Amino acid sequence: MPIAADAPLPSYVSGFLPGEETVMGHSIQVDGSRWQKALAARGLPALEGALEAPGLTRVSRRDVFDIGARDITPENAFQLLYYSLAWGLGRKAPYLHQRLDGLAENQDRTAELLADAWTAVRSGEPAEDVYSNLTTTGGKGRIAYFGPAFSTKFLYFAQGPGVPPRYFILDEVVVTNLHEVWPGAPTAGWYPDTYGRYCTFISRWADLASDELNGERKVRADEIEYAVFHRK
Repeated sequence: MPIAADAPLPSYVSGFLPGEETVMGHSIQVDGSRWQKALAARGLPALEGALEAPGLTRVSRRDVFDIGARDITPENAFQLLYYSLAWGLGRKAPYLHQRLDGLAENQDRTAELLADAWTAVRSGEPAEDVYSNLTTTGGKGRIAYFGPAFSTKFLYFAQGPGVPPRYFILDEVVVTNLHEVWPGAPTAGWYPDTYGRYCTFISRWADLASDELNGERKVRADEIEYAVFHRK
């Protein structure tokens, strides 16, 4: 079934609006040394920034957004990919070697796909079109071992910190926690139009949350994604 576009804002969201600082400060512990060794072994571009340091490092949403504000170049596209992946995978980084093997298969093609997606984000194209740069019409990732869930993370962070987000993270946890309004939804491999409807839905709930605050502040739409992900 498609997501219920007119569903009211639930109390588990309206009662748990974290605010911009909490969302931007949302950090994950990453093993930089493991990433450095794995990248070097495959001849992939080296890490820059915080993850150049050895050992464990905390990476926040703000850190990754800052990379999303850089100029769109192949080099920066790899950095944005690394950081969005590292933030999403955390310290355990499951299947890291297979994921990096997928990136290394054709580095030029990978850089091209990432840059095209990033450019579409900057241009403000519709969510389904932006998503289609990294995902096929059948919901399969165009880069090996870089599936739709991580594609949405890349697109989200590619917006940078300076604009209200309009493309949002979609993963198995978010889908599962939206079960009342999205029953039977696939937990992976979403079609482009499905992702587009999801982004519209999240933006609508953000508008409803802002209305409930009676003009006190404008709720960022990624606060909704954060609240859904952390649903208890």
